[in-house]
Amino acid sequence: MALRSTDSIVRDAARSMAARAIIEWSREDEVALRAISAAGLAQTFWSAMREHLGYALSAGSEPSVGDMSFRMLEGMCGDIVEDEGKADSAESSKVLGDLARTAQTRPAFDYVVHEYKDAVAAAIPEDARTPELLADVDAIPQIDQWILMFFLNAEMESGLDLTLLENVWARRQYMLFADRYRHHYGALLALARFERAYNDYKGSCGNAEGLAGLFAGYIASWHEVDRHYREFFLACKRMGETRFRKALAPAEAKIMKRYDEFLSDLTNRWQTHLMDEERWPPASVPSQECFFHDRVELAFPQADRSHRLAVVISDALRYEAGKDLAERLSASRAAGLAGKISVSCDAAVCMLPSYTQLGMAALLPAGTLEIDPASCRVLKDGKPTDGLQNRGSLIAPAIEGARALSAEKMLEKGSVDLEGVPLAFVYHNVIDKTGDARDSEGRTFEAVDDACDEIEKLIQILLRAGCGKVIVTADHGFLYQQQEPESYVYSDVPELSKTVAGQADAARSRRFAVGTGLPEDDSLLSYEAKELSLKGDYEVVMPRGITRLRLQGSGARFVHGGASAQEDVIPIVTVETTGSHEEATQPTGVEGFTTGRPVITGPSVSVYVYQTKPCGSGVSPLTVRVGVYDKDKEGTLLCTHERELELSSTSEDPEQRKTRVTLRLTDEVDDHSSAWLRISAKVGSTTRYQTAWQKEYSVNRAFGSDF
Repeated sequence: MALRSTDSIVRDAARSMAARAIIEWSREDEVALRAISAAGLAQTFWSAMREHLGYALSAGSEPSVGDMSFRMLEGMCGDIVEDEGKADSAESSKVLGDLARTAQTRPAFDYVVHEYKDAVAAAIPEDARTPELLADVDAIPQIDQWILMFFLNAEMESGLDLTLLENVWARRQYMLFADRYRHHYGALLALARFERAYNDYKGSCGNAEGLAGLFAGYIASWHEVDRHYREFFLACKRMGETRFRKALAPAEAKIMKRYDEFLSDLTNRWQTHLMDEERWPPASVPSQECFFHDRVELAFPQADRSHRLAVVISDALRYEAGKDLAERLSASRAAGLAGKISVSCDAAVCMLPSYTQLGMAALLPAGTLEIDPASCRVLKDGKPTDGLQNRGSLIAPAIEGARALSAEKMLEKGSVDLEGVPLAFVYHNVIDKTGDARDSEGRTFEAVDDACDEIEKLIQILLRAGCGKVIVTADHGFLYQQQEPESYVYSDVPELSKTVAGQADAARSRRFAVGTGLPEDDSLLSYEAKELSLKGDYEVVMPRGITRLRLQGSGARFVHGGASAQEDVIPIVTVETTGSHEEATQPTGVEGFTTGRPVITGPSVSVYVYQTKPCGSGVSPLTVRVGVYDKDKEGTLLCTHERELELSSTSEDPEQRKTRVTLRLTDEVDDHSSAWLRISAKVGSTTRYQTAWQKEYSVNRAFGSDF
């Protein structure tokens, strides 16, 4: 018969029957329950639900699967629900949790939630709706909504507690409604991290001496202001037009205001020291013009497999995005990358003005750079540098057999033949292509994400093709502000517009102009070509600060070409295959710390999961599972379900790398004298987990409760 259980344990049979009854009830077709009633076994069925699952009715009430589902949903919430009629918490979490975590039965769980979430929420008192009390409750979507609003209200009143927020998200990111609210939490995390980075900048920017000091400060930590600004608005966009997004409006206004202040202040400092050494690029910081010699020629690439060198040039991949890319690659579980590569991220300044043709030309073999003012095309030693063919013809004489390749074609094919090719220059254009178009510039932050994903795929392809090292860099960076710039953000120099319009050999963009006899103005920086290490008898002007030059028909939020850290500092991400497992990026470690004596005395047990090393250079995140298990039957759970965590904290503070996990025990634990509390770590990119830490607990639930 449909509800006849083959389980040897009566308790498991009751769980199976309850699950089947809920599934059929959710489909409005209770076939099995009708069959039970017709056989005169209804009282037996409900007695089993009462005895084994804790579903009990008050006198005079009629049992039903709908009412049982409601009481079990209450039971899933544990002690925070103030209703004596709720079902047993552990059994409710086991039955409904198993339905929720299985794709075929998830619709049944969602139906229960849809029907009763509001009634269950009403049974949770107002004073219990705090992150500390709700962090481990996994039953209804209101739990996440309350947590999110708690943090948002805290932001409005006194500021976010980043440590608490990170800890709560670490505990909730694998829970039942995590995907629904992932971007909501992401926005709050980005907001809190932005505030931390912004305050760090305000407290340290005054200590930077000269351009070299500003460069060092930017690559060390100040770039995180740009990154978290980008992450905040990307998360906001991905969450859609929700009530929470609307509630974020004051925080959005605040972050935009502070970011504008940060951009203006840092850019003014940057431009003040731009010509401290009387030429650009300065000798005191690494420069794009030395890239080919320092990073390519000195690498001595060979054509034999595993010694080839590839360079991926991603248009407008600014430094903060490159740093983010390096972290993603270090943490990657993609085939061919996980445990097989080492990743580092350095920085350099690009040429000025910071635009595509000049940056691309600077990355080619050494030579004299010259801008054609009429078109902004760039010559190197008198030779054209635009297009794959021209660039390839300049690379090949320096490294025999070298080739210039299209990233787009490589991604379409999914492979590349580099037989006999010692050096591949791969040209990639996602960010600049998106940002430069007025109709798509609003997708700039999505484009950064897309670019990082594509670059990871390119690296996989190149490593499979026999490259032992892949270097990712850029021609220039970019400035991007979420709001449309106001009128005061423009440099209005009528004489400049007239001069450029009246010359055949002059050109301009939002952030620079090139020509001869260009007017001087207090709102402009003006340099002769030779001051920028360029050949020719012309001038280059750039607007001061983060202002734009007015230009019809082009976007104004995404710009480059000028002098700012965001436009001028580029990443140099180096990915190398490793000769030994020890040299590769390794996952962080994990340990467990018990919260009391190793004795199970109540309905739950807690443990602190400790991430042994902060993630960062050479250390990648680790996914772990935490559970209570039968000592004699390997893998048999004695808690409602395993808790999954991703250990990805970058904090140097050990206390911030601890996450408390509470596991609700099932009644099977009473059948044992002892049990394992175990943390298992995921093995590379596989689906396998192996024991990383475990502790034996004795079972004595007859003498008290676990507090």
